[in-house]
Amino acid sequence: MLLAAVVAVAFWTWRVNRYAQSVEDRLDSIFRESGNENTARVLADYLNTVRTTAQSVARMQEQHEGIVRIMPTVIRHVGLVRFSPFHDTGSDQSFALALLDGHQDGVVITALHSRTDSRLYAKPVERGKSSYSLTPEERDAMERALTGERPVSATRHA
Repeated sequence: MLLAAVVAVAFWTWRVNRYAQSVEDRLDSIFRESGNENTARVLADYLNTVRTTAQSVARMQEQHEGIVRIMPTVIRHVGLVRFSPFHDTGSDQSFALALLDGHQDGVVITALHSRTDSRLYAKPVERGKSSYSLTPEERDAMERALTGERPVSATRHA
């Protein structure tokens, strides 16, 4: 019985040594290709790189989460319509500008330019609607903001 146990332990030891040698041979072949003879140093450098990369990824993840939190409240939709509201002015100097966030909240700014003066109006927008009546140019600016269309000039005379 004791002989059987000794043989079993000897066989098990031989298998473990053979497996360890196989692993060591594979590591040696990997590090031999890198041209560095000091396996422990290569592993230490690699672990240092992994730790540094993990820290960088953690910082980027925090920054990404912060950006995702504020994105809905950042102005993301801009629409511009230039127009001439009066007969005595040209060059489409007047404009309606819609600035909306991800919830379609924001403002529509309208500037009316004439030969004698300029006026500026701002109308709040909540969920894509304003409590103030919007001119056709202001509605067009909001539509352009939400669809991403390019700015346009529209001729309108009062």
